[in-house]
Amino acid sequence: MCCFGWALLLTASAAAGQTRIYEIRYGNNVIGTLDARQETAGVIRKLFLKSRVQMKLLSRMEVDIYAEYRNKVLHTAKAMRLQGKSAADNKDTYTEKAAKGYTVTRKGERSSLPHAQITYCVSDLYFSEPKDIRQAYSETLGVFLPVKLLADKRYELTLPDGRKSLYRYDKGKLKEVEFSHPLGKAYFTFLEEK
Repeated sequence: MCCFGWALLLTASAAAGQTRIYEIRYGNNVIGTLDARQETAGVIRKLFLKSRVQMKLLSRMEVDIYAEYRNKVLHTAKAMRLQGKSAADNKDTYTEKAAKGYTVTRKGERSSLPHAQITYCVSDLYFSEPKDIRQAYSETLGVFLPVKLLADKRYELTLPDGRKSLYRYDKGKLKEVEFSHPLGKAYFTFLEEK
């Protein structure tokens, strides 16, 4: 193979991507979708989560999450939640690697996170089973959340308010998320991979 052929092959494989689509259900109703996309180019890995929910009681909610890893360490994460009709209902969280730990800005308030390296975020749950992972960094809340393997082979993620989300995998791929909400349970069910 000539040099041009090798360069073309390396370029094509350098920007590998994966998209997983989930249906969001509340009760018997489909209320939205979640698109989870991962792109890898060399030592940089980017995660994108985009959910769109439309419900009579909650009106409309959109959540966009972006996380960028370099050499398997989180360098930047941004989570934007648009909910309701006023800007006061919107919630943004921005996380950035600093010289010592991370700087987190949530709802306009800045704080420090002393952890030297974040290597696993909640977004990662959509692309890799959390074997041997004890905690995941929440891009939306700006805190670490405990991850626990249950006897039925599901993983439990506990939010600061005590609510729990359950993640079910099949052959290492996420198939379903059961999310506890004050109004009941919602389910994110895998539809397709692109």
